[in-house]
Amino acid sequence: MKIKIDRKSLNDWLVYCGVSLYIIVSLLMTTFFSKYIPGALYHLVSMLSIFLIFLHNILTVKKGIGTFGAIFTLGIMSLLIYASIGSFQTYIYSLIIIFLLRDFDFNRLVAIVLPVIVIVFVFVILSSKLGIVQDYVEISATRTRHYLGFRYSLFPSTVMLNIVGLYIYSKQEAITYKSLLLLTLSVLWIYLQTNSRLTALSSLILLILGLLLKYFPKFLIKIRYLLTILIPSYIYGAVVSYIIAGKYITAGSGLRALNRFLGGRIYLASKSLAFYGFDWLGKNIQWVGNGLSEDGKRSTMSYLYVDNMYIQVLQKYGLLYLIIFVTLLTLTLFILYKQRQYLLLLILSILAAHAMIDDLTFNLHYNFFLVLLALPFAVKSMKIYKKESINQL
Repeated sequence: MKIKIDRKSLNDWLVYCGVSLYIIVSLLMTTFFSKYIPGALYHLVSMLSIFLIFLHNILTVKKGIGTFGAIFTLGIMSLLIYASIGSFQTYIYSLIIIFLLRDFDFNRLVAIVLPVIVIVFVFVILSSKLGIVQDYVEISATRTRHYLGFRYSLFPSTVMLNIVGLYIYSKQEAITYKSLLLLTLSVLWIYLQTNSRLTALSSLILLILGLLLKYFPKFLIKIRYLLTILIPSYIYGAVVSYIIAGKYITAGSGLRALNRFLGGRIYLASKSLAFYGFDWLGKNIQWVGNGLSEDGKRSTMSYLYVDNMYIQVLQKYGLLYLIIFVTLLTLTLFILYKQRQYLLLLILSILAAHAMIDDLTFNLHYNFFLVLLALPFAVKSMKIYKKESINQL
C-alpha cells in the first residue's frame, strides 16, 4: 500500500502550526500561566511561528504587486509603532503574521484556529477551578468577578466573543440549535463568572445573528443593499468615538447616562484625550487598568485606562497609524461586499462597534478576524473560498 503525501498539504501545515503556536503562546501570556513562560521563550515561539508561515510563503505564494504593497504598508505600520513606543512592540509579531497570511484560505485557518482557541480556553478555566493556577476574585460594592485563570475579567469574556464569532462564521446556516444553545449557555456562564456585561451583550448579538441565519438562510442576500451602509463601519467607529469623547466635558444628562451604562468608558477616554492629546506619530502612554501582573498583583498607580480601541490607537500609535488601520479595514469590508461575503461583513461591523467599548479586539489572539486586515494586498482578488473548504482538512 502506497501512502501519497500531498506536498501542498504539507506546506499548508506550516501555516497551521505557525498560527496555532502563536495563538497558544499569546493566549497563555494573558493568563497566570504567563509566570511560567519566560519572555525569551515567548519571543522565540513568536519568531518560530513567523518563520513557519514565511517558509510557506516562499514555497507557495506567487509574487505580485500586492506583495510589495503589503511589505511597504507593514513597514510603515511597524515603524509607526516603534516611533510611538520607542522600542520593539510584540504587537508587530501579529502584524507580520497578518500580512503573511494575506493569501491563505481564511476558512481553513478558522477550521484549525477555532479548536485551538477552545482547547486553550477550557484548559485555562479548568486549571483555575482545579487550583492549578489562581482564579482571582475581585469583590466590589456592586459585583463579584472571577478572572478564571486570566489576568483580568474581560479577557475570558473577549475570548468567548472570539469563539462565538468564529463558530457562527464557520457553520453559517448549517449551525444547529444544540450548538446555539450550548454557546448561549457558555456566554451566560462566563458572564455570571466575570460580570462582563457589555462583551456578553456583543456575544449575544452574534448568537442572534446565528439564529437568524438558521431560520432565514437567505436573509443576508435579501438585505444586501442595506449592508452597503456598513462598509464604513470602522470610519463610523473612529469618528463617533472622537466626537463623543471630545464633547463629554460639556455633555448633557443623556451622554452622562450612557457613560454610566458603559462603566465610565466615555469619561476615561475624554480625560485621556484632555490630558495626553494626540499627534501624528503617537505617544508612549502607559495607561493603568485593572489587569493584574503575572503574580496576581494590581498596580497601585492612579487608574486611567482607555477601553475605546479607536481612541487608544489614536493616542498610542498616532493619527497616521489610525488612518492606515481604518482604511485597510474599510477596504476589507468593501472587498467582502463585492465578493458577497455578507456574513463576514456583518461580523466585522459588529466588532467595529464593539471596539468602541473594548480595545482587546485590536489583538489577533482576541480577534482572529483581524487576519482579514491584509486582504486588500492579496495576490488574488479574494482568498476566502467556498464554505465547503472549511471541512476539507
